Amino acid sequence: MDNVEQKTLVSLGMSCQTAHQLRRLADNQINSSDTSSGIQVNSGIFDWLICPPKSIIKLLDNGIPDFSKENIQIRKDRPYWTDYNLFFWHNFIVGKDKDRQINIDDTFNKETERWSYLRSRFSELVPAKTIFVVSNTQNNLLTEVFDTSESDQYQFTFSVIEELEHSLARFFNTSVDSIHLEVITRENRSSGLQNKRCVSFFPIDQNEWKGSRQSWDLWWQNLGSTLK
Repeated sequence: MDNVEQKTLVSLGMSCQTAHQLRRLADNQINSSDTSSGIQVNSGIFDWLICPPKSIIKLLDNGIPDFSKENIQIRKDRPYWTDYNLFFWHNFIVGKDKDRQINIDDTFNKETERWSYLRSRFSELVPAKTIFVVSNTQNNLLTEVFDTSESDQYQFTFSVIEELEHSLARFFNTSVDSIHLEVITRENRSSGLQNKRCVSFFPIDQNEWKGSRQSWDLWWQNLGSTLK
């Protein structure tokens, strides 16, 4: 449909599943030549991070600052930014396959340049033409990242989602009504969101981190329908 306004989808995390599924869905659209939904997907600064919602809010409110080498520690065998309680899950890596290892010293300049570039791209987004997507449905958030006593790290509550929307509005110097935030969650990982707009509840799946293709496909179809 030629009259459909192009919308750009950008992942806000909070984990790798969001970026993975958005890329898969975008690739499927390209392969099927189905561009009628008017949706495109951009890679972004929150891709491939494990970044709790309160950490996203803090980053946005502080203008997505640079990190220093002293701020990056190794925790759970991953680079961890202490000031913002987030994991660079796939960064600061040298070597491939069995030879892969974390080397902060050798990769630091490359990673800071990448961070600066992605921050610039994120800052240039136009909220009226952007759909932000955040999810907490990745199963191994509990088994591999957080302990059972840390459920607050990945729970989506009404107040934290409201705060995230306001932080996005402040970052882009716009009204909160201009922010379109799609929230993907599960009943057991959220509270108070049943009547909030743009919230989708997925059933529990058995996939370690990628999530349910069926659930994400249905969400994508519904989103495309609302944009027509």
